[in-house]
Amino acid sequence: MQQFMKYGIRSVTMDDISKNLGISKKTLYKNFKDKDEIVSTLMQMDINLEMEMLCSLVECSENAIEETYSFSKVLTEKLKAVNPSMIYDLEKYHPQAWKLFETHKRIDVYGCIKSNLERGIEEGFYQEHINPEIVARIYSEKIDMLFNQELFPANKFKIEEIYSQMIQYHLRGIVNDKGREYLKNIKLDKTIL
Repeated sequence: MQQFMKYGIRSVTMDDISKNLGISKKTLYKNFKDKDEIVSTLMQMDINLEMEMLCSLVECSENAIEETYSFSKVLTEKLKAVNPSMIYDLEKYHPQAWKLFETHKRIDVYGCIKSNLERGIEEGFYQEHINPEIVARIYSEKIDMLFNQELFPANKFKIEEIYSQMIQYHLRGIVNDKGREYLKNIKLDKTIL
């Protein structure tokens, strides 16, 4: 996964993978039919780890704003390691893994954001009139923009900076006066908010 994130999927060969793992190509092919199967397996593992992390953050967060901040901090670190070509490679050359990513975004991420919005409304930090279903869908679809090279060329924008701006835009658009006051009074890492 580290090789794919650093160099992109297409540029990493089965030779590179076997060498990095310290195993023969023959052993690699005994366990995986092809690179596509490796990519899909890694994608599913990454999704599972991300969901475990999200559940953990929800449980230990004091409120909805802190939950959003904690998740954003972890995701920003993860995004720093991603080569933008990885997403392009995933979509173009690995349709099964891409489908896993899209399903994760449209179901899991959507569900987490919707729950966070409902929690924030209930706790009195988010505006009561927002529709969690609509805002969660908007948020989950904005994820694609992070990797859009035409919109945000890698030589001009860092992906973590784009994500930071997206989170600021999202949070400041949903908080009410109590939420704004909370944001002012807490000490947050300014690279996120």
